[in-house]
Amino acid sequence: MKPKILIIGGTSGMGLALAKYHAERAWEIYIIGSSIHKINELSIQYPDWHIVHCDVRDKVQRLELFEKMAQCTPFQRVIYAAGWYVNERRFELNEADSAAMIAVNLQAFNDGFEWAAQHVQAACGQSAALVCLSSAAGLIDYPYTSVYAQCKRAMWHTAAAYRAALLSKKIKVLAVASGYVDTAQLRALNGGSAAHKPFLISETRAVAEIMSALEAGHDTAIFPRRMKYLVALVNLLPKKWVGWAMRRKLDK
Repeated sequence: MKPKILIIGGTSGMGLALAKYHAERAWEIYIIGSSIHKINELSIQYPDWHIVHCDVRDKVQRLELFEKMAQCTPFQRVIYAAGWYVNERRFELNEADSAAMIAVNLQAFNDGFEWAAQHVQAACGQSAALVCLSSAAGLIDYPYTSVYAQCKRAMWHTAAAYRAALLSKKIKVLAVASGYVDTAQLRALNGGSAAHKPFLISETRAVAEIMSALEAGHDTAIFPRRMKYLVALVNLLPKKWVGWAMRRKLDK
């Protein structure tokens, strides 16, 4: 039997990159996505993958998804890679965007980890692991923090709670916080190029960093290294100063 991986938010970006990585190593791939167009394209490219449609913003759809996925268990790895982002510094966050941000980055994540904690199990020579893709935005605590950053910060702490709770079951929990990754979505949000973003890294490097941390049994993966050190330094400064500096930078 092949080991199984479930990636929520796996039809694009880092979720898709991680799916390809595992497929190359003969894992059985299950991915969840909300875009019918992307699902149809991937179904043609990867006919052996199990690709399921679900808009995780919808509580009912989430519950139906987990009931369906329970029939495919156990999984050796579950990765929460779904995300919803709006640049709150340049665009006023309306009610719909705010609700979507909370639903995808917080509520669906919480439901997903709650379900995954009960349905991951070591098998096929692989240990059991839960992984969430947070963001460097959630690592800095300062006034003027965005809704997105607050959600990612909550994700970081939730992962820590599950790590402690699942220790006796020998289930690993890895929280990932990366800087900017050069994905198609990031390029689209920046007029076709993300080259101006600080500490920008490729998808290939990001996957390598995540897999290295997971295989080494680390609790967290913060990368690239220069960004990790900068975040640590910034968190030593008075929050008032950090808030002032971040406001000047992020409103550009």
